[in-house]
Amino acid sequence: MSAAENTSELEGRDADPSGSGGRAAQDALGKPGQSQDPEEQAAAELALRVFRGDERWGWEFVQPPEPPAHRDAQNPPVYTEPSDVEVRTAYERAMTGRKTTGFGCLTLIAGGVALVSVGVEAAIIVVALVIALIIATSPKARLRAAQRRLQSAREQAQRDYHARRQAWQHSIEAHRAEHLRHNETLDTWYPISLTSGPSRIDVFGGTGNGWASLLATLGGPVLGSGRPVVVLDLTQQAVALELAGLAARRGVTVAHVPMPGALLGMDLSEEFTSEELAETFAEVLASMRPPGADIDLRTIDVDVIHTVTDLLEGPVTLARLAAGLRVLLRVYDVDPSSPSLLSPTEIESITRAIDLVGQGERIQNELRYVRAQTELLAKAEAADTPDTPASAWWKAGSLTIVTTEDRVHRRKDLTDRFVFFRLLHTLRGRSVAAGSGTLVVAGADHLGREALETMARQARTAGVRLVFLLEHLREAAVQVVGGSDSATVFMRMGNGEEAKAAAQFIGQEHKFLVNQLTRQIGETLTEGRGSSYSFQRGVSDTDGVSRGGSSSWSGSDYSSGSNWGTSRSTTTSLSRSWQDSTNTSTARSTTTGENLSRVYEFAVEPTQLQALPPTGLLLVEAGPHGRRVVFGDCNPGITLLPRLSARPRPSLP
Repeated sequence: MSAAENTSELEGRDADPSGSGGRAAQDALGKPGQSQDPEEQAAAELALRVFRGDERWGWEFVQPPEPPAHRDAQNPPVYTEPSDVEVRTAYERAMTGRKTTGFGCLTLIAGGVALVSVGVEAAIIVVALVIALIIATSPKARLRAAQRRLQSAREQAQRDYHARRQAWQHSIEAHRAEHLRHNETLDTWYPISLTSGPSRIDVFGGTGNGWASLLATLGGPVLGSGRPVVVLDLTQQAVALELAGLAARRGVTVAHVPMPGALLGMDLSEEFTSEELAETFAEVLASMRPPGADIDLRTIDVDVIHTVTDLLEGPVTLARLAAGLRVLLRVYDVDPSSPSLLSPTEIESITRAIDLVGQGERIQNELRYVRAQTELLAKAEAADTPDTPASAWWKAGSLTIVTTEDRVHRRKDLTDRFVFFRLLHTLRGRSVAAGSGTLVVAGADHLGREALETMARQARTAGVRLVFLLEHLREAAVQVVGGSDSATVFMRMGNGEEAKAAAQFIGQEHKFLVNQLTRQIGETLTEGRGSSYSFQRGVSDTDGVSRGGSSSWSGSDYSSGSNWGTSRSTTTSLSRSWQDSTNTSTARSTTTGENLSRVYEFAVEPTQLQALPPTGLLLVEAGPHGRRVVFGDCNPGITLLPRLSARPRPSLP
């Protein structure tokens, strides 16, 4: 398939998986009397099928094989022209008989004169019979009869040929129809699974609707098997909403944790020690600085936050942490009309620690920065229910969706980083049972290469499957793609440079391409005619003379005598010959040439990646049988299609 052959059946459908699935299920299951609400029934059937089966990343469309060639496909009936030897022989006799027609006529006239004496009536009858006999037995009559017999034989041969040709075609068509009927029973959609079992999957490109379909297709079987799924959605596009809707229909526990509002009422000391909280905040702030920034600033961040959290006697909330930082800066004001966030004892303890932190300009500037970032989080709109430790998100068979949304861009960015590193801290602490869960981070492009690599390393160590959904394949992401123990999925990539980088990663291969086609057709027609006439006449004369004499004695008598004679003969010979010859020859020649050249090009062209449908994907994995590249589609509505296999397509060795 090309390519692109694998997803063309779903390109015309809605990218929304529930919408396409609902329509397909309504067509397949909306029978009268089954339900009062066909749409509800279709959605329930879609949820049932999505949550059933083994883990999959999409479906691969496999075109049934072409019917094999019939054993006689290359041996069609051959038309055999009847022999024209009889016609040619009759024609030669006719041409020879034409020269002797005059002699025959003279003979007939002589015979007629001879018969006149017998009687006029009898003569007419005899002449008529003789003429009829001559006409019937003449060479021309024989030629016409031979031509009629040849024409009849030719027509019969053509009828036989057409009958054999139709029988041959019927046999070929019946053979093909039989295999096509068999193909209609074969599966055409096969689930795509990861044969190498990687601990990390990187998904590059795609749209919000495409990611929603991918999460629904992937998360359904995982949740159906009783394993937890945690989705950190940084995209503000609700990419896990479709999965949550399907999970709710299947009775799966779905929890939504809105950030940063859920953080405001949470006691961070339940999840972090003072040192761990300081290190996490320092990592968050370091990720916001450009690469190569002063490393001493991170040390100052750890020292400042560690000092304040150690001196807080009550719960460590963001608001109280920000108040403690204000005390260090000597800008904390106590309003007698409102309750103070800090107790007098805490204010006094933090005030005594001012000198321990330091009064240098560099330290004071960094302290102001840390205080500003902490207060930025503390000023967010609080959620109805405070958050729980991140380790509580990993409940067996449950779906937890963590979203970060805020109108202030700086606070949104800071929240993304804090929640990300909070999850990283949970993985470091082995708070999740190994091999029990899947973590999906959507929209983590802006966090940087170092943060992504650290998360991947800790997830692999903790035994948690990690899935990155990254919108762009830029310089930092290019350095991450194809890491150790990972697989890569490419979805639609609109940017040409990113599509080219993806094609470069997929690799190149040798191909044979046709670079020239030639076709020459020639026809030669030769026609010749010949005629010859020869006449030969000979005359011979013979003359002869004979003389003789005799003498005799009879006693005394003597007698003598003589005789002579002449003879003459004349012989005349006449011969004539005629010859007409005609020859025609036709020669046809056809020459077809094809030139191939071996080139080394992209296995998948960048334009193919740019033309993928919203739910189309391309999986690149180093499996047991080598590296493989598979085109597929992750639309969950495919589960409602017929001819759907429950097992992946067998791998070729």
